[in-house]
Amino acid sequence: MANNTLPHQLAHQAATQPKRIALRHKHLGIWHEQRWQALRGEIGQLVDILDGFGFKRGDTLVLLTHPRREALLLSLAAQWLGGIAAPLDPTLEEDTLALLLTHLKPAFAFAEEQQQVDQVLANSRPDVRIIYAEARGLSAYSQMTLHHYQRLLQDTPAAARAPLAEADQSAFALYRVNGERHVQVEHFRHGELLEEGRHLVFAERLGRNEEAFAARVFATSGHLRYLLSPWLTAGFTLNFPESIVTRDADRRELGPTLVVGTRDTYQRLESLVRARLPVPDSLLGRFITYALRPDGTLLQRLLGYWLVKRPLRDVIGFSRIRVPLLIGPALPAESLHFFKNLDIHIRTWDKIANWRTLSTTTSRHVPSGQDAAADDIKRVS
Repeated sequence: MANNTLPHQLAHQAATQPKRIALRHKHLGIWHEQRWQALRGEIGQLVDILDGFGFKRGDTLVLLTHPRREALLLSLAAQWLGGIAAPLDPTLEEDTLALLLTHLKPAFAFAEEQQQVDQVLANSRPDVRIIYAEARGLSAYSQMTLHHYQRLLQDTPAAARAPLAEADQSAFALYRVNGERHVQVEHFRHGELLEEGRHLVFAERLGRNEEAFAARVFATSGHLRYLLSPWLTAGFTLNFPESIVTRDADRRELGPTLVVGTRDTYQRLESLVRARLPVPDSLLGRFITYALRPDGTLLQRLLGYWLVKRPLRDVIGFSRIRVPLLIGPALPAESLHFFKNLDIHIRTWDKIANWRTLSTTTSRHVPSGQDAAADDIKRVS
């Protein structure tokens, strides 16, 4: 299908359910909502902005940020013009990020705040165009290629144009550094992502009323396949926390029905629940063991749900969870059993990665300490 792309799917949602909530994000403690029609309008503005910067078909927009709506909208705008979005996780080690940015040499980038702006400026081409979200600390920067996201929108009128993306084009490119300090890449085509999104929507019976939670940056294949694509396919609401620090409190406040997490995510949530549990041999501890027996009586099950399971699920914001998905490495059996006792049935959804190692000259191989020592030995001998 010629229109089997992420931008075409967003345009479809804006046309068929313009007034339903597409995104919800928290800023300064207040939740803000954006409907599909308004979302389509803002992306149209971003398309014109990128086009004015000289962004064209085949170009790559690098995004260095924690989860936030601006990065998602810019990704779709870049894809609208036939380009590729390349999200990088800002929590990576500084030397790893420097290697990736040096390899990519972006001409166009989105950076969350001053720290990310500095990283892009230090490891990119001199004329890189950087759009940033948070202006704090950047007022003294003299680079003419730095642009504040909100200020750009204020200066750009609303516009609409047909997407240039095609189904067999790459929508996203994920980059990483392997153990040998070589850059690797994995590409994801529009048609591939939407096909897998539809598969998940059908298998998990996802609908427009789902509330999904985006607590991690879209820099993993699982989050692209099983969160971003289903959002555009089913047309439900995607929620962004205010920051990575407030994500647990924001999740508790929302009570999402769909969560996509890694092993680290679920083990961290498990530790939050376990921290609330009493000592097993105490009176309260024995009551919890009694109430959570899977073969218990009706009274036990009722007590277990209202007095134990429901409060503990609320601790991690899983009071309404319906589809908890695991991507990446598997959870230990003990952790799966722990969540199952709380009526949280985690399902694994993931595919084998298809990373391609780039050549040494292309990836600008940076030797590790062991590599350097080995080279010294060779030179001495």
